[in-house]
Amino acid sequence: MRVIVDNDTCSGCGLCASLCPDAFDMGSEGKALPRHKAVPSWLEQEYQIAADNCPEEAIKIFCQV
Repeated sequence: MRVIVDNDTCSGCGLCASLCPDAFDMGSEGKALPRHKAVPSWLEQEYQIAADNCPEEAIKIFCQV
């Protein structure tokens, strides 16, 4: 699983970082930053929760094959 944040869409509300602090930080530009590009299996659920709750749908999750 891989994750990216679309910085053009992210409003910097911080919901992802507050819901899933082990998965996201807020960058110096006020946008969400995933802590991992390749998501460890033990954090997959947290990243999915953040993506599902992002009001701008800026968090994109991709399955690796």
